[in-house]
Amino acid sequence: MKSGRIIFWVFLSLLLCGCDKKKDDYSGLSNLISERNEVRQSISEAREAKKTRDKTLKEDDAQENTTTASSRKKKKISTIVLYKRNIEIVDSSSRKGLAKGVASLNKEGKIIKIKIITE
Repeated sequence: MKSGRIIFWVFLSLLLCGCDKKKDDYSGLSNLISERNEVRQSISEAREAKKTRDKTLKEDDAQENTTTASSRKKKKISTIVLYKRNIEIVDSSSRKGLAKGVASLNKEGKIIKIKIITE
């Protein structure tokens, strides 16, 4: 009877030792999965924050663009035109005339407006 008990305890200890080794193989798996899920969550939150930030930046840029465009339109071209010159647009390689027009110049000789008439 004693030999049966000894065999039982030896068998039980081997079984428990074998289970511990299997447990060690998978013991960190739940930790890895939870860490992976946390990283995925943080990446997802970062993407959402970036999307909302980009969206607000685009809206701000659109508002600035409309504001600057409207301010550009509000700037009136000087009505005081001192000189008008007939001009001809010429292709630099073939020296062929492409179009004719009229340039409006101010006192300093800067071009204010060009009206092009195609031929």
